[in-house]
Amino acid sequence: MPYNNNIYNYQTEIIKYRIRELILFLGIFGIPSLIQAEPEWTFLVYAQANNSLCPFAQKNFNDMASIGSGKELNILVQWHDPTHNGVWRYKMENGKMNLDMHLPVNIDGNAAKDLVDSMNWAVTKHPAKKYALILWNHGIGILDPVWGGQSMGFSRSDATQGNPRARIEGLTHIESDSAHQIVNSLSKKQLLKGGHRGILFNEHSKTYMNNQTLSSALSAIKTTVLKNKKIDLLGMDACLMAMVEVCYQVRNYAEYFVGSEEVELAFGWSYAPVLQGFVNKPSAHEAALGIVSSYESLYKNKINFYSQSAVDLKLMDDLRNSINLVVSKLTICRDLDRTKITSSLKQARSHTLQFSTASYVDLHSFFKELQRSLAININKNSIKSSTLLDATEDLYNAIDIAIKFTEQSVVANATGKQLSRARGLSVYFPINGIIDQSYTYTDFAGDCSWNNLLSMTQGR
Repeated sequence: MPYNNNIYNYQTEIIKYRIRELILFLGIFGIPSLIQAEPEWTFLVYAQANNSLCPFAQKNFNDMASIGSGKELNILVQWHDPTHNGVWRYKMENGKMNLDMHLPVNIDGNAAKDLVDSMNWAVTKHPAKKYALILWNHGIGILDPVWGGQSMGFSRSDATQGNPRARIEGLTHIESDSAHQIVNSLSKKQLLKGGHRGILFNEHSKTYMNNQTLSSALSAIKTTVLKNKKIDLLGMDACLMAMVEVCYQVRNYAEYFVGSEEVELAFGWSYAPVLQGFVNKPSAHEAALGIVSSYESLYKNKINFYSQSAVDLKLMDDLRNSINLVVSKLTICRDLDRTKITSSLKQARSHTLQFSTASYVDLHSFFKELQRSLAININKNSIKSSTLLDATEDLYNAIDIAIKFTEQSVVANATGKQLSRARGLSVYFPINGIIDQSYTYTDFAGDCSWNNLLSMTQGR
């Protein structure tokens, strides 16, 4: 038997060699060959499941496998599984998770190199014309979960209290699934070591990926893996990540972004319809719209507080510039009448739509409320100063421009009834006026004067 097996193996290798030579010969002479054309998309889900979401990873994987890879789509998963050591890489095919590679290494999955290596595997072994990278895990937006003793301040007083613990069969988990439970389980020392923003939580190693690490990883993917080409679509199947600050952080490394302003239920995205859309060879813009549409279809008859949005990242610089213009015009008005401007800002903040994390508000909602509060506090009947009236008119115009770029940058938006004022991008706006130290390390805080607006709200 060993002898026969050896003959079989030898003959098999000879056949493979001759096929490769034939393919090469046909290719050299320009004759249509058996070489398969590159698929349109490679869809990589980077699943950090070393946490309480692990059971839902398996549910999502089953959905992915139900579509399976084909000639136009590679469906890949890198899975950090809490029940098995090492890194597990799969290709979804014919209703199954086929193991493509196992790396018996002890890594937490949250270093820049880990994400870069995963994308390099996808691009090298399963190349395509376009690439989607999905970060799958808990998320808590732009801030470090805890810094200097401050907590994230999850709100329990509004209609969304308890997210994502609402009881929906198959879509939610036990109490420990909520992001604030994850935050509270980590010590201040561990969080300080982690950095400046939380996504990809690993409960075993008590680590997560921060802003600087994410930027470093995406930069390396763009320059070394994709040869100076941006990722076509970057998705975050995680809570609270559709923030102007997050989108600004990744704007140079991806064309489109998809994520949620609000918390997500534990089941997250509806991958079967998402991937069915990718089979049809969509553009990156169409693919982003399809993810938002599938999310809405899953949750619209189940909950009232869902949100999902798709963002055109090339407009992030324009949006930043428009926000800077608003702040500059606000500063002029504040210098003319500090009391009325401070009052207008506070009124606007109090009426702006906020999310389960009280420090996060909808950007579009804030601009609309600011216009309303200014109209109440500064009008021709109550203000005799023509200089202030003229300055206020300039401010109105600046806000209109910012609203326009906010609307244009969000190419798709879906919300439940309780979040009907949400327009796709949230922004950091603490109620108490105390700016979290971790926020100052973000690219947005460094390039935009939004911090000045936060200070003006407190009368400073």
